[in-house]
Amino acid sequence: MSLSDVAAFKAVLSHKADSYSAGTTLSAAAIDTKGYHQALIVYNAGTSAGGGTTDITVTAATTSGGSYSAISGAVFSQVTTANDEAVYVGRVNLDATDRFLKLSAVQATAGAEFSVSVILTPYYTGDGSTFSFEV
Repeated sequence: MSLSDVAAFKAVLSHKADSYSAGTTLSAAAIDTKGYHQALIVYNAGTSAGGGTTDITVTAATTSGGSYSAISGAVFSQVTTANDEAVYVGRVNLDATDRFLKLSAVQATAGAEFSVSVILTPYYTGDGSTFSFEV
């Protein structure tokens, strides 16, 4: 892969790195995936407070302002104090889903630190063995 190939990638910040309190529900802006074949969802889980849980879900719609539905299988395992302070990556085949993506995050019970980014690429990578989910 050359540097010009990497220039074809697009990185999008879905949820900025921050400390989110219990009861927080976040819904990111729509991400237009036109011209890309794959989305890598990068979930950087920081420290979770005792008893805290974080759920990240990927949804899709045919239009930016449309009705978003969860993409079957495109959900990270719930992060708790037992599996926090880690990086999780999921892969979505964009040829098999609607054009616009949104990521939602629900922080329940206690606070946690995290961020979520999306890397759009015109290429396919991996065989699924290193991803938290692959759909």
